[in-house]
Amino acid sequence: MLGELSGSLAHELNQPLAAILSNAQAAQRILSQGTGNIDEIREILKDIVADDKRAGEVIKRLRTLFRKEEVRYRPLEVNEVALDVLKMMRSDLLNRDVAMRTELAAGLPQVDGDPVQLQQVLLNLVMNGCDAMDGMPGERRLTLRTAAAGGEIEVSVTDRGRGIPPADLQRIFEPFVSTKTEGMGLGLAVCRTIVAAHAGRLWAANNRDGGASFHFTLPAKRDSDERTGADRLSG
Repeated sequence: MLGELSGSLAHELNQPLAAILSNAQAAQRILSQGTGNIDEIREILKDIVADDKRAGEVIKRLRTLFRKEEVRYRPLEVNEVALDVLKMMRSDLLNRDVAMRTELAAGLPQVDGDPVQLQQVLLNLVMNGCDAMDGMPGERRLTLRTAAAGGEIEVSVTDRGRGIPPADLQRIFEPFVSTKTEGMGLGLAVCRTIVAAHAGRLWAANNRDGGASFHFTLPAKRDSDERTGADRLSG
């Protein structure tokens, strides 16, 4: 558990820390040119502050998750969580020449959850999809879908990459198992823990026309007051 927690902290902090570095370097370049636009620098600093706060929230949420503390969930719109993640990933997607297609179902019921943790799940799945398409010929495209499925909300991320070896379809969710050369094998394990804490399921499947899809479900919100995740975290 300590190994998974320490590794996952490093893994989950990579994105906001990389964004902080990128923004700081951009500000340095603007200032070195001597023609810096104050409004532009102000926006960059605002992004740095936001990413720093996100890094702090990641640490706080992961500590709560793995120490099995009580988690307070609140009603969330899954589509809003998805759109927030795409905003965070906008620069990365452009830099990696990845086109993002969204198919977000309208009128979805709310779910009870922690927005930062669910953002972590989607960030991981989107990044994994980008990695799977590195070096692939043709258009690099990811599709993010949401849909109602019975009493659940299903979210999926589909790539056009190399797919997953059939023998690894279940193993990739185990800690320290990775199909990437430089992968830590922790991202999907953390995603599985987060989704399970939200009373949902996470799985992967290869697509008939190539690539792979990752799906997770969350129970649609019941007509009740705010509830906690302590019972699920203790399981």
